[in-house]
Amino acid sequence: MGLKSLKITSFAIIDQLSVDFYKGFSVITGETGAGKSIIIDALNLALGEKANPAMIRAGASSAIIECTFADLDNKHPVIQFLQQNDLQALNGELKLRRELNINGRSKAWINQAQCPINILKAAGDLLVDLHGQHDHQSLLRDENHIEFLDAYGNYGDLRENVHAAYFALSRLVEKYTLLTEKRKLNREKRELWEFQLNEINKVDPVDGEYERLLKEKAILDNSEKIHTLSEELTNSLYEADENTLYQQVLDIIKKLDTLNTIDSEFTDELNRFEEMQFTIQDLSKHLTNYIRNIQFDPGQAENISQRLYLLQQLMKKYGSTIRDIVDYKTKIVTYLDEDDGLDNEIMKIEKEIEISKKRYFDQALKLSEKRKETATKFETELIQTLSKLGIAGSRFKVGIEQVESSGGWVMINGKQLRCDESGIDRVAFMISTNPGEPLRPLIDIVSGGEVSRIMLAMKSIMAGKDQIPVVIFDESDTGISGKVAQTVGWQLKKLSEMHQVICITHLPQIAGLGNYHYKVYKQSGSGRSQTNIDQLDHEERVTEIASLIGGTKITDTTLKQARELLTD
Repeated sequence: MGLKSLKITSFAIIDQLSVDFYKGFSVITGETGAGKSIIIDALNLALGEKANPAMIRAGASSAIIECTFADLDNKHPVIQFLQQNDLQALNGELKLRRELNINGRSKAWINQAQCPINILKAAGDLLVDLHGQHDHQSLLRDENHIEFLDAYGNYGDLRENVHAAYFALSRLVEKYTLLTEKRKLNREKRELWEFQLNEINKVDPVDGEYERLLKEKAILDNSEKIHTLSEELTNSLYEADENTLYQQVLDIIKKLDTLNTIDSEFTDELNRFEEMQFTIQDLSKHLTNYIRNIQFDPGQAENISQRLYLLQQLMKKYGSTIRDIVDYKTKIVTYLDEDDGLDNEIMKIEKEIEISKKRYFDQALKLSEKRKETATKFETELIQTLSKLGIAGSRFKVGIEQVESSGGWVMINGKQLRCDESGIDRVAFMISTNPGEPLRPLIDIVSGGEVSRIMLAMKSIMAGKDQIPVVIFDESDTGISGKVAQTVGWQLKKLSEMHQVICITHLPQIAGLGNYHYKVYKQSGSGRSQTNIDQLDHEERVTEIASLIGGTKITDTTLKQARELLTD
């Protein structure tokens, strides 16, 4: 798996550039100012680094850089990262694309999907380690040192155990925090809830009661009118001495019956009036019974009015209907019941947290001890490798410490320690590249060549252990020559067995060891300069390496030396 191709459009002095790369060790050469660093800058942009509109080629409105990675393993972290962000590789390929506009805006794509720049950068960090005088230097960031050490130690099972224990503990602590916050809020509201529940219980409203009482009150308030109207209706219908509706209906029935005996044309009408006769009787009886039960009772009316008043007061506070009040009461009871159970639940969580803390601490302590063992081996092997790479007399120290934190979950010797998914350690690399000089943080090293060689040494002793597929060294040969240069070249060659290695170099010893050789050159046309890159065949490589040996003057001797370097 590695970088398959790079395409650059309208970037700096590049008009159009397209180059294919292959597995193994590739070297890039070219005269100073030809544009080698511009190509690296463009790749950096495609990997998510900061953009500068000033890098857009004069006369263009935008610059576009696209890099393609091939043969992606489904288990590689970048695939998992893509899946977590609803992205995916297409047929084992992954294209990172960046467009920089003259207005300062920048856009990014992963395959065909547009994405935020930070997502592009995160994916790029999982694919390429770029070392040299550029920002893409993971070695200089202290937060990455623990990853280098752990990758060298190759104890992923311990890391996974700590990671799992940390997140199990995190979930418990989060749950505990939510429960205690809920209990705090409940305590603040409990007095109010109890007052409200007591107020509702005193009235004890029943669903439907309010409407029933309004009806009863209306009847009591109109009892005299009800009696009067009912008696008048009864008299008119049935009970008057003469000319009642009942008597009139009987008379109509008699006459219809007579007509019907002559002609059955009136049978339906006769039936309806006979039914009316019984309806009048039933209504008269109902009215008589109704007014018998209606008795005006001033005491009952007062009780109903008072009850309605109490219900109305509750409705002003807790809902527009009795149903709302009853529902609110149910909620209060639930809140109080939950509050009563929170203490027990919190106590249970506290016990689980203590068990989980011990589990995390045990795993983190095992990992910490393993790191201390690994650090000694790492220091020794790295110093030996640095010596071979021309940094003799160097000292290197892996600093491992635990940082106190008031919010830490782990206690050692009475001190609370900061902890996270990587454990309880903070790891920082310190180095002195010159005898007699004190150890300093890596970030204080100003020499890009030294940084590149330190990274080369680390990559060499960790070959195959980390999962970043592409390693790029930008002029890692700065300040070296002769035998050391040859050693650096062989280290790069060896590293390419585990990674795709691309190296920008000025040294013929390194250039001669490449599996593939590219030349960057600048040419002019139509009054403008243009950077190009070509892959060299064998004879072109001989000529290019000879120019690295002898400068502009290529002789039979330099050509012979170049051929010897290519056959080593």
